[in-house]
Amino acid sequence: MSWSELERLVEDAETDAVMRRALRHCRSRREFLLAARRMGYAITNVDLQQALTLERHDQAHAPASLREAS
Repeated sequence: MSWSELERLVEDAETDAVMRRALRHCRSRREFLLAARRMGYAITNVDLQQALTLERHDQAHAPASLREAS
């Protein structure tokens, strides 16, 4: 898994409004992956699936006060 690439993509998108806007316009996971790859990030569908699974796990196991804030 190219977790470091996914982290780099997220960090860069958080600081670059143009990049963030371009990624938000993606209408599918495939389109998102193609856009990310064109930008030079070596991420895969598996990376995104694992990140989503981890996010869901973290949310499910967060204290109730944090879950209500989201």
